Amino acid sequence: MYKLKLIEDDDLTIKEFETKQELDSYVNKYNIKKIWHQVEKINRVIPNLKDE
Repeated sequence: MYKLKLIEDDDLTIKEFETKQELDSYVNKYNIKKIWHQVEKINRVIPNLKDE
């Protein structure tokens, strides 16, 4: 999963994408390469539910 943070209309907007291709497509479609943005890759963590 990827999170994209960007400034839209003076507000911080956070969008989530399942794949890097979806993220890249969005960035290209809305031409946001030249505005401030930050990409964060989220690794899914499966909690250990085992009792100790």
